[in-house]
Amino acid sequence: MSSPTWGIVAEPVRRVLQRLHDLNVEAADATDTASVAGDMPQNHDAAFNLMSAASETADRATRDYRSIFNAYTHKFHQPKPPISELAARQGVIIQSFAKRYTPKTIAAIDALLSNNPDLAAIRAGIRSLGFEDLWGISDALDRVLTEAQAKPGFVPWGRIDDTIDAVQRELVKKGASRSPSIPVKTGFEDMRLPGAADENASAQRLHL
Repeated sequence: MSSPTWGIVAEPVRRVLQRLHDLNVEAADATDTASVAGDMPQNHDAAFNLMSAASETADRATRDYRSIFNAYTHKFHQPKPPISELAARQGVIIQSFAKRYTPKTIAAIDALLSNNPDLAAIRAGIRSLGFEDLWGISDALDRVLTEAQAKPGFVPWGRIDDTIDAVQRELVKKGASRSPSIPVKTGFEDMRLPGAADENASAQRLHL
């Protein structure tokens, strides 16, 4: 009887899953309710804004994690794991397991495994991660990131969801139309949302 043949998880995929895990943990910490505890009435707007943004970030990171995981195990890993068992662990059948990722997810994984990664494909398929999160995933990706930074006019994308950013801009717009002399409290002052790109992130490239 021959011994079973086991595979190795592609390191760029593992590192992306780890980044999504870390983002999820960071966002989950920000949903802690300690800031709204107590018997004294107080203004909870800032805390509620942070908790709302954190819950959205955690949700998106979790969905990206599951999409990458499902697509990788279903289409890339060799030998293929027992997909019916993995699907059952998610409470779905195989067909539904496969519907939890898209062609954009497949394209993102293809890019991660490529010697010449496509940044647009990675960005489109893994929306929870920003430009700075991609450093250290692979030497090939580091090279492409460096080349992108050197292009005139290139603007790195952050992790903040477009929906959150749009809400913030809309709050500021409404306040400005009401009275430009009255500062508008959006709840985002002096706080970095979970998943927001740190201004010093470029100097703190993560390496697993």
